[in-house]
Amino acid sequence: MATVLLVVVALLLLGAWMVFFKVESTEHVLVQTFGKTTRVLNGATDAGLHAKWPFAQQLVRYDARTQVFEDTMNELATNDKQNITLTTFCAWRIVDPVRFQASAREIKDGQERIRIKLRAAKSNVLGKSLMGELVNTDPAKMRIAEIERAILAEVRDEARKDYGVEVQTVGFQTLGLPESVSEKVIDAMKAERQREVDRYKAAGQAEAMAIRERAREAKEQVLAFAERKAGEIEAEGNRAAAQYYKQFEQDWQLAAFLRSLESLKKELTGRTIFLLDGSVIPAAGYFREGPSLPTTVPGAPRKPAADANSPAATERR
Repeated sequence: MATVLLVVVALLLLGAWMVFFKVESTEHVLVQTFGKTTRVLNGATDAGLHAKWPFAQQLVRYDARTQVFEDTMNELATNDKQNITLTTFCAWRIVDPVRFQASAREIKDGQERIRIKLRAAKSNVLGKSLMGELVNTDPAKMRIAEIERAILAEVRDEARKDYGVEVQTVGFQTLGLPESVSEKVIDAMKAERQREVDRYKAAGQAEAMAIRERAREAKEQVLAFAERKAGEIEAEGNRAAAQYYKQFEQDWQLAAFLRSLESLKKELTGRTIFLLDGSVIPAAGYFREGPSLPTTVPGAPRKPAADANSPAATERR
């Protein structure tokens, strides 16, 4: 009895598995009857448990989430005959599973078809663009965002119509230059930057010259003012001193003596050393020979010492 019960339960579970199925919120499910799609279930609105006829109906499931792939790097030509290397990424998702199933069937196949359209759109759009719109020292002249939107618009319309997918984003992953033209482009950019350097240098030199000229004019004005002021002060001093000249003329020797004393006071205000020559001032000899009286008259020439072999010296011995 227990075995029969287990068999019945197993059959019921098998029948339920073959009849009922679950739709996830992140997928599209196609219910096909004898190979023909008879029902489309969208996970966003039809998530949950559903039923189907066993054996007569089969399920085709597609991921409804956004898919992202990166295209391989390829070399493209711009409108001004410049070559670039470009790698792009693309984000897309299935919005019409019936059309996608009819054209691509598998996610991998659909991605490869979108890749082909993306490469064609890149070649078409970049063929109408200039190198300066992709690589430029002036950010205002770059149009990378506009070029990305143009590629997206071209791919999106065709992909939706042909494959039932929505291309959401197309962007540049890497942007470079082929090795054959990199050196030329770099040299051109260096030349452009050098022209900018020369322009700023010339402007700086002109400004420096103008500053020096203004400084020279200001210096001449200050010097002229100072000389004029000095002349005025000198003239005022001469007028003030003129009243004393008349007094000096009455006794010019006394005036000269007083001026000498005034000058001497200023010169002897610090530490002063006097040098006295004994040959000129006889009294200075006392400072050299001591307090004893000198044997000779100060200032008189001394007698030379007698020679030991002279007759006078012999007589004294």
